[in-house]
Amino acid sequence: MVTMVSGKPMAAMERRRATADGVRFRTRAGVPAVRLTRRGRAVAAGVSALAVGALSITLATAAQAAHAGQPGQSGPGRYAAKVEVRPGQSLWSLAQAYDPDADPRLVVQQIQQMNSMAGDQLQPGEVLWVPRG
Repeated sequence: MVTMVSGKPMAAMERRRATADGVRFRTRAGVPAVRLTRRGRAVAAGVSALAVGALSITLATAAQAAHAGQPGQSGPGRYAAKVEVRPGQSLWSLAQAYDPDADPRLVVQQIQQMNSMAGDQLQPGEVLWVPRG
């Protein structure tokens, strides 16, 4: 018994046929097989390369952000202390107390960078990372 599909025998449907854009299909049991042209392979390789590049940039950026976000990493040979701000303390007084040998202006900048501070205002009870000399 011959199965008819769209008025044609099934054997005729299984033959290869070329489409206008050069992609060939073979319909066997309803599953098309795709054959890429030279241009199609080049496009697939280019898209794959772009995806790998974007993924590597994303991972590198995330790793760099994770490393920069660690407050205890102020430089080689330097340590940081976690300090709770008391009433009346300022960034300047913290800089002088925890790194007396360094220039207080530089230490204030380090404190602001380590804690991602936009200004110089402190609130009592606030916890800050402070470099130690």
